[in-house]
Order: sequence, then C-alpha cells, then structure tokens
Amino acid sequence: MVTHVLDSMNEVITNNYDTNHKAVDIVANDNSEANIIALESGTATTVVDNVKGPNHKSKGLATYGNYVKIKQNNGKTALYAHMKHGSVKVKKGEYVEKGTIIGTIGETGNAYGKHLHLEIHNQNNVKENPTITLNEPAPSSQKPEKNYINPTYNNSKTTTTTNKSVSKNNQKSEFLSAYNYHYGSIVDALKSINIDSSYNYRKKLAKVNNIKNYHGSYSQNIHLLKLLKEGRLKKA
Repeated sequence: MVTHVLDSMNEVITNNYDTNHKAVDIVANDNSEANIIALESGTATTVVDNVKGPNHKSKGLATYGNYVKIKQNNGKTALYAHMKHGSVKVKKGEYVEKGTIIGTIGETGNAYGKHLHLEIHNQNNVKENPTITLNEPAPSSQKPEKNYINPTYNNSKTTTTTNKSVSKNNQKSEFLSAYNYHYGSIVDALKSINIDSSYNYRKKLAKVNNIKNYHGSYSQNIHLLKLLKEGRLKKA
C-alpha cells in the first residue's frame, strides 16, 4: 500500500534517488506549502528549526536547513529536510506517531524552491531508496494502490467507462461516489469522477459533510475519502 509523507496525500517526486542524490525530493502537486507527516512511528533524534532561508554555500548538515531525524520502530531512520522556518512541531527526544504532522515544506539550507528532501537510512545506517518505504507491497487481501511517485498521472485526463458512468450518476444525486476507487488519495479519487479536487472545493465538501476546521490533514482527507467510496459524500 502507498505510504504518504504529505498530509494532503498529493505527493510528486521531482528529483529521484541515484548515486549522487541518495534521497528523493518531493512537492505537492498543487505546489502548496503542504504539511509533512511522519512515515513511521519513532523517536525524534535530531531537530533543527532555526534556519530562516536558503543558503546555497552551506556545507555538511547545514545543507539540510531545518530538518528532523526520526529513529523509527522498524530500525530505520527517516530524515525530513528543508522545512519552513518555525514550522517544526516536534522536539528532540519526543516520540512521534505515524501520520503526525512534523513540519511544513520549505526552502531552507541548500534548497532551490520549496520542497521536502527525504532520506531513509537502513538499520546499517546506509542510505536506501525512499521509494521502498513510499511504495510498500500491498497486503494480499488488498488491491494494490496507485504508485503516486510518477508525476505524470496527476495530469491524466483518462477516465474509464465505469468512472464516466459514476460521474453521470453523481450529477443526478445529492451525493458524490467513487465505489470503484481503491487507492489512498481523496485528490485522485475526485479527479477519477471528474470532480474539482482543489483544496478550496475539498474545504467546501468538508463543511457540508460536518468535518469541522478543515485544513487538509491526513485524518480529514481519509474521512472524506471513506465517505466518497461509500457513496455518502454530500455535494458542496
């Protein structure tokens, strides 16, 4: 199943893992200052939140700008870098649950443009490709989720006959539905039935469906997606 690292669940990888860049760079597909969430539960071992902006002459750890390292329960360590100044929400030594917001995408340290630099160190402290974590194999009882790291699908205009049929039914009903959607993104699910997936429209959907103080959090988006899959999401 897909593991999300942004609470908006609309990740796009802009710089892949290779021998020179042993990490991935991630942005939100709407270029928003999305919140970053912990991939797995663990303890924050390093927290830096005093860097105010980019510094392209920085060296060593300073290149990360504002960053958080979390030693995960599975023995691996995740490093989230270039976060916005003042946005870090965890402290050194704090236990962080999976899905907790730890900061916001920014442009600090040796960064060009706002993005998340994500590193994963395995149990031997060797940097591994983060897509191993981001795209774990789905359990046999579940259908595989869409690999969100391919940026091309975000702009895809392809819809199946079934989805077109669902879209027509949505026009006649007071509810939106996407019964055949099996993945983990409310943004992509709305797109699959030709419905506005913007933050502003999702905020309207949340209000109509009694989800208070919508700010695009992981739990709020999952709630919207659950209602949509069940055909119980009221139109805004």
